[in-house]
Amino acid sequence: MTAIHHGKRWKSRQAQPATGRLGRLILFVTGLVGVLALGPIAWGIVTGAGAGSGAVSAFASAPPGTYAVVGRTEGSVDIIGVVRADQPDNVIEVARVPHIDGFPTTGSVDARGRYVALAAVDGGTPLAPAASLVVVDLERGTAERLLAGIEPSQTPLWKADSSGVIVTRARQDGDRQVIDVLEVALDGAVRLRWTQDALGVYPVGWREGRVLSVVIDARGSTLQAEGQDVARLSSGFTRDWALSPDGRALAFIEVTPGTEAGYTPRVVRLDGEATGSTQALTASGAATLGAAWGPNGMPAFGAVPRAAGAAAPSGDASAQALRAAGFDVPLAYSPDGEALAVVHWDGTGFEAPGTPTLQLVRGSERAEIPGYRGFYGWVRR
Repeated sequence: MTAIHHGKRWKSRQAQPATGRLGRLILFVTGLVGVLALGPIAWGIVTGAGAGSGAVSAFASAPPGTYAVVGRTEGSVDIIGVVRADQPDNVIEVARVPHIDGFPTTGSVDARGRYVALAAVDGGTPLAPAASLVVVDLERGTAERLLAGIEPSQTPLWKADSSGVIVTRARQDGDRQVIDVLEVALDGAVRLRWTQDALGVYPVGWREGRVLSVVIDARGSTLQAEGQDVARLSSGFTRDWALSPDGRALAFIEVTPGTEAGYTPRVVRLDGEATGSTQALTASGAATLGAAWGPNGMPAFGAVPRAAGAAAPSGDASAQALRAAGFDVPLAYSPDGEALAVVHWDGTGFEAPGTPTLQLVRGSERAEIPGYRGFYGWVRR
């Protein structure tokens, strides 16, 4: 592998599918006027309340339980917190992470439940924002920037042993854009795993020690392992990818512009079977967003009525079966399968989505986490 020294910031020209937006803003950010530079953020170590040298966060002494790791945006700062699934009103603040106003962080929790890896936009332009990889230590309540110039809105992929993460960085190579797939250790060491000529590369998991990623290029969407084709997903765009816990299937949403539903739930099996669409998950005239693997080994998708009065979806595999008024976009089940994190919209569909809230669904009950919109994963302690 080739060693990479970080410090130079690349400005991405990539238009990438978002994973947390809705409707016509899902694939591309349009309508921005001008190319005004965003002021860079001065970085060092950002600490949570009461954190300092050798200190521990309030979460370090929290009682055992299943916790959701969440984020709340206040202008140019994201407040990272944890909340027990059965106590949604009691959020424990852990750390504060600065970013450019209007660009909230995205990220993921490591398998041990100790760290959160975030992509925080801290420079660039409105049309080409640049992010940094920031790692939050949930036990110490600190946040440290490890690498600048990575792609914004990505979800860093943790290594199984929590020793580092996989992130992507776009750069120009002559007249073409290429994507570097980088492995970043917790001590800041960076190495290049591979480079790819593509519109976007999105790591989704691991298989036999190799990084599985969805690549979007002129062919459409392809699942690859370390840059080598594994399965063809679509001739167009896909989004909301979720690898099954056993690594043998990938659930995702296929985007079909100009069709009635437009967003179709699909599953590809990684045992040689052809890509196939899931059955009985959406009613006629309904689109779907989000994918999460449930405790029954089936993926849940959130159905979005096309218009007021559209038929509700059928099938327990859909998170929409848990719906109140409005519709859900499922994010992830807790490790014990007893809770499901969703973004709940209180509107009727794409044309009138309403207001989003982050909610935890447990059985027939649901609770909003007041003020929080970001979700990074689950911790079991």
